[in-house]
Amino acid sequence: MHWIAILIIAVWMLAGGVAHFIVPTYFYPIVPDWMPELAVVYVSGIVEIAIGVGVLLPRTRALAGLAFAALCLGFLPLHVWDFFRPDPVFEVPVAASIRIAVQFVLIGLGLWLWQRGRTPKA
Repeated sequence: MHWIAILIIAVWMLAGGVAHFIVPTYFYPIVPDWMPELAVVYVSGIVEIAIGVGVLLPRTRALAGLAFAALCLGFLPLHVWDFFRPDPVFEVPVAASIRIAVQFVLIGLGLWLWQRGRTPKA
């Protein structure tokens, strides 16, 4: 399970982070109107790539797991907001509900990896 969690987080973050630079406009609809779209997309892409690399390195894996959980927790309000807005990015209720549920699973996965990295080895 440990390596599966590492692989899921690494692929999720690296693929997503790179996508922020290749097709930034894809992410614009989820950025609130009052925020600068391109800056938010690029900064979140950098953060995602850093987490993806961090989870692959044993020395930074636990911290990257915690950062992953925090990032997913930070994105959760955006997905809830999307659920209720008049022009949702994800189809309501099915796709939006799945996306919100996935956020909780990802938060748990990151916290599990962080906790596992903090536990002393026998």
